[in-house]
Amino acid sequence: MPLFGSFRIGRWFGFPIRIDYSWFLVAALVIWTFSTREFPRVLPFYPASTYLAMGTAAAILFFLSVLLHELGHALVGRMRGVTVESITLFIFGGIAQARDEARRPLDEFLLTAAGPLASLALAGLFLGARIAAEAVAAPPPVVTVLGFLALLNFILAIFNMIPGFPLDGGRIFRSIVWAATGDLVRATRWATRGGRLFGAALIVLGVFNLSRGQMISGLWAALIGWFVVNAATSSLHHFELRHLLRQIPVGAVMDPRPRTIEASLPVDRAISEYFLRGNQEAYPVERDGGLIGIVDMRAVSEISVSLRPGTPVSAVTRPADEFPAASPDEALVEALSRAQAGVSSLLVTHNGYVVGVLDPREVAVRVRRMQRLGLVSPGGAAAPGDQVGTYVPSPPAKSA
Repeated sequence: MPLFGSFRIGRWFGFPIRIDYSWFLVAALVIWTFSTREFPRVLPFYPASTYLAMGTAAAILFFLSVLLHELGHALVGRMRGVTVESITLFIFGGIAQARDEARRPLDEFLLTAAGPLASLALAGLFLGARIAAEAVAAPPPVVTVLGFLALLNFILAIFNMIPGFPLDGGRIFRSIVWAATGDLVRATRWATRGGRLFGAALIVLGVFNLSRGQMISGLWAALIGWFVVNAATSSLHHFELRHLLRQIPVGAVMDPRPRTIEASLPVDRAISEYFLRGNQEAYPVERDGGLIGIVDMRAVSEISVSLRPGTPVSAVTRPADEFPAASPDEALVEALSRAQAGVSSLLVTHNGYVVGVLDPREVAVRVRRMQRLGLVSPGGAAAPGDQVGTYVPSPPAKSA
């Protein structure tokens, strides 16, 4: 759940690894806490430089442990058919961002349980390393750091098993309710209530600690509680939105019979006759009645004003096979998942013909309109026989 934007640092097992800018704040705070409070308390009479080295090493290995926890989710998710787009480290830990929900309760259970199991395995690994370090008379700072990491990974596993969505325990609870009731929507709402209650309890604990002068523990408890409450609420909204979009076919919200631009038309005329007067930000481009690609507002805007009269639209047209496409009968959520960054519209094709254009930025307005008309709702599917926006083919343009 990125907060301030993130950047990519590489790939691991095929998954892009990203760091949110908020992570640097918690990294500095963790190193400071380890170096000035925790390690001096359990291992006194060492120089400050030793504590700083211990704190830095412990923080790096702990964040690596968080990354391995999320990697556990991602790897099992891949095995169970759930697409994980990236893993992001941020101020409150890490998150494996999945493109879609698990298809079955068992899939949800297994991919969720993989994270805490990975943390428990790491706790055992660090504990074994601590025992081995003591056996070979390793320096006390090394033994202390290894033992500390064993404890942190154990706490991470236990904390995540609290049955409140979107924590791992909440997702496991959701999978059990889902299996028992067969209703994923109800299961998600029950698990969300648990997440909100747990977050509220943490906030109360944080305020109580602050009132007793325990500033750091109180502040962290209140912040984590606030995060859990907000994460539970936003996760429920995101789930309900995806559930809603599964009820709606692309054909119900696309722009049918899209206007097309002739490839030879100068860019200045395309701007004045199409982009200024129409409501589309991208248009199919034709040559001799055949589709050659798509031109969008950003492409024509990059041509200098003086060159626009002599530049044909074909010069700034993207090939059709590079542009994401959708079918009018597929669920809207599936089509939107293929929308690429920087692409303003998707072609909608049927039997080899372009029959519409889907603008992701217009989807929200049209879905809200369908909700107001009572055609769809976040908590249920369309009634049997009530096909939302039935598509009647009337192909205006042959696709490439």
